[in-house]
Amino acid sequence: MHMPVVRNTIGSAIYVYLDRPEKKNAIDMETISDLEKVIDDSELDEEIRVVVISGRGRDFSAGADIDMLASFNSTSAYQFRIAMNRVSKKIRDMSKPVVAILKGYSLGGGLELAESADIRIAVKGAVIGQPEISIGINAGAGGNVILPRIVGAGRAMYMAMTGLKMSAEEAKAAGLVDEVVDDEEQAMRIVEDISRKPPVTLQYIKRLVNASLDLPLDRAMEEEALYFSMLFTRKEVTDILSRWRRE
Repeated sequence: MHMPVVRNTIGSAIYVYLDRPEKKNAIDMETISDLEKVIDDSELDEEIRVVVISGRGRDFSAGADIDMLASFNSTSAYQFRIAMNRVSKKIRDMSKPVVAILKGYSLGGGLELAESADIRIAVKGAVIGQPEISIGINAGAGGNVILPRIVGAGRAMYMAMTGLKMSAEEAKAAGLVDEVVDDEEQAMRIVEDISRKPPVTLQYIKRLVNASLDLPLDRAMEEEALYFSMLFTRKEVTDILSRWRRE
């Protein structure tokens, strides 16, 4: 039976691919259910340090499956978006770094999943945007809520109201993408570099950066100092410091 999401572990990173290339990796309920299971499994797997989300073939994802959307009523539409929200929250809440590699069509619901990732890397030639307005609907899994936290309210409003589609370079200039690369192999090298870093330090960085968005500055600085000091109780960290001292 064909699974809408496939996984491939390389070193300490797991690559999770939306796998409906004949539909530009459009997202349906089965895709969301399968993705949620992979994320849960990855959180529990102590060998995995980084989770990567991308798409099989040329595209990341063109968004929600249009055939599915056309069949919705108000109840089924709400159920789909609640499922999308649940997966997006798990991406944000998981202890490990999540990297989204955007390529080809990276639109709508697909982009919304990426907006919950910690790092977004775009391959040159990617087409990035929230074009839901073009079919009469609004984003329902972060495009109106998470996107403003990334690019600012004005830019998010413009993207949502016009359905603007950006190049990888334009998305980077807007702050939506953190790096633009020539190909997927280059993106994988960045992932490999991250996966070699101490896992506890990666977890602390993610936790602190996310917490800082909701905490007063002084409180966030206190948390940062606390986690900094806690690292000195970790053998993998003190071993690294010792090696650097000897060198």
